[in-house]
Amino acid sequence: MKRFEIHAVLAFVFLSFATVGSCHAQTGDGVVASIIRSLADYDTAWNKKDVAAVSRILADDYVYFSSTGGLTDRKASLTFLGSLDYKLTFANRSEIKILAKTDNVSVVSSRWQGRGTYGKEEINDDQRCGLVFVRQNKNWKLLSEHCVQIVSK
Repeated sequence: MKRFEIHAVLAFVFLSFATVGSCHAQTGDGVVASIIRSLADYDTAWNKKDVAAVSRILADDYVYFSSTGGLTDRKASLTFLGSLDYKLTFANRSEIKILAKTDNVSVVSSRWQGRGTYGKEEINDDQRCGLVFVRQNKNWKLLSEHCVQIVSK
């Protein structure tokens, strides 16, 4: 997907916020359950460093927006996950909330906490994340993730 198309999808997602009430009536609780299940599958696969399973969940055009302003594409994310230098010792996702959903797009808010190492660098994340899922061939795929570090003032 080209940059313009990503922006178009993201614009659609944000416009979906205005129609959350009507989306619920159109899509039902089954959609919510399938989105939550997809997120749980993603977390389980990531925590196990199961690159093949994560690969099946990520959309081809997946992008990760880091808390420091960086962009990471699908290939780089899978390489990072599979690296022997990356070790995750703790991970927990909580405060999961579906912000908007249609039959084919869903926006999820959550809190992700994780600890581990990448090489000699320590990882100690406590982040608020926005995730965009899109339905492709009857499966929910993770299109983008944007996580920002929660810091105290």
